[in-house]
Amino acid sequence: MTIEVHAGMQDEAPVVAAVRQAKAHSRSADVIDGVKTAVIDELKRLDPTLKIKTTEYFNHSYVPDLIAFWREEGKERERRVFIRGSLSSVVAARDVESLADQEPLLIGLGDEKKKVLADLRKQLPSSTRTLATEVTATSRIPTLARDEERDTQLSGLVRANIVRGGRGLLSDKAADRIAAVEEGEPVEALKAFQTTVRQLFTGATADRLNRTAGLLVEFFKESPTRETLDSLREKPLLDGELRVVLPYVLRRAAEVSAAEVWEALASMLTLERLESMAPVLADLDVTPIVKRATRLMTAGRSALYPNPTIADDEQAASPASWKVRNGRLVADVHRWALWMGSDARKVRARDDGTDARWDELSAPLRNFDLTAIELHGLSRQLAVANENPDTVREDVERIRETIEDDFHVAAVTVREKGDDDAGEVKVEFEAATATGKATVDFHVRAAALLGIRRPLTDEDIEALTGE
Repeated sequence: MTIEVHAGMQDEAPVVAAVRQAKAHSRSADVIDGVKTAVIDELKRLDPTLKIKTTEYFNHSYVPDLIAFWREEGKERERRVFIRGSLSSVVAARDVESLADQEPLLIGLGDEKKKVLADLRKQLPSSTRTLATEVTATSRIPTLARDEERDTQLSGLVRANIVRGGRGLLSDKAADRIAAVEEGEPVEALKAFQTTVRQLFTGATADRLNRTAGLLVEFFKESPTRETLDSLREKPLLDGELRVVLPYVLRRAAEVSAAEVWEALASMLTLERLESMAPVLADLDVTPIVKRATRLMTAGRSALYPNPTIADDEQAASPASWKVRNGRLVADVHRWALWMGSDARKVRARDDGTDARWDELSAPLRNFDLTAIELHGLSRQLAVANENPDTVREDVERIRETIEDDFHVAAVTVREKGDDDAGEVKVEFEAATATGKATVDFHVRAAALLGIRRPLTDEDIEALTGE
């Protein structure tokens, strides 16, 4: 039994180091156990959902060293894994031909030269379901920092499918192309990625990855084809596809030159969908998409809070922007944080909201239809409601003129100006909330009433809604 491992490499990958350490054992049983453990750990790094069973054999001609199991479409699937000291031994033994009926995963422990890989590639017909690779190659595909991102990046999708459906030869160079799709220049990296996917996968996996990568190539062109963008409106991306596309594009927002791309992506958003993707969008600036979707998305409640992320005046001077934080859509507007929830239960009220007076609110309320108002005075509380917004305003003015009291505005109910069918939103100042089904765009403007003492500017609202 010969195991070839190249030692002394800088930044040696864990699996390579583990194999080298295993080979250093004096007892053959310890070598075998150490090598199998290292390969199992690497397979589970690629796909944490796998279950791995070890056999009693090692380096056998036709009995696998390991068997990987997983569930797919309600059925248990498996792949047989054969560990070889090197891929040159795979070529010499013609393992591709002799093991073809098992659709195996052949893993070499060395780092072969180009000629060996070329010879092996010739033995791998395009129709085979055999995958040959080396631990040096798989180790080049990085593990994402957060577990929830495992299936939300292109490299992560490939990594998770290598054991299940990979075929052909996964070399160091191919692995580098897979990893580069997250870091390289988008168009070129995506094209190289597509080439690698076509070589490594067939069927539904290849179709899904190629469609996603093909769309992304279009998104980063100076002039994306109208046909591609129109097709997205007719057949929107599935949730799984959108979870890959949105983070990828947002991380490279500066390289998207066509506004139509953002509009096409925005057309697929709902606030519920955005909330469901919160883990993969955390810490990203989602403004380019959200500001184009504010008139398409519906919120159930918004709330205005002091912004805990703003530590100094320099940060407070930054342009208003949208983020996804703690599972909710949030606008950072200087010293304010404006929270949105698809349901009123998703955004909690405060008990120390702002004080407001009619004289302060009278002018900004002219931008809405005012259908109800609650006034709290020193000696009495009054509520005025009417479907005719002009009547409500007239009644309030009459109250101020005829009743001597220091009235504060506890709440106002507003709707879109001139639209009798629009949903109404109740703005409550002590709770610092605006509650009612309406577009996110309307909630931004209605919730701005809550900051009357430290108002949102027209520029802030434009930055958040594109208006």
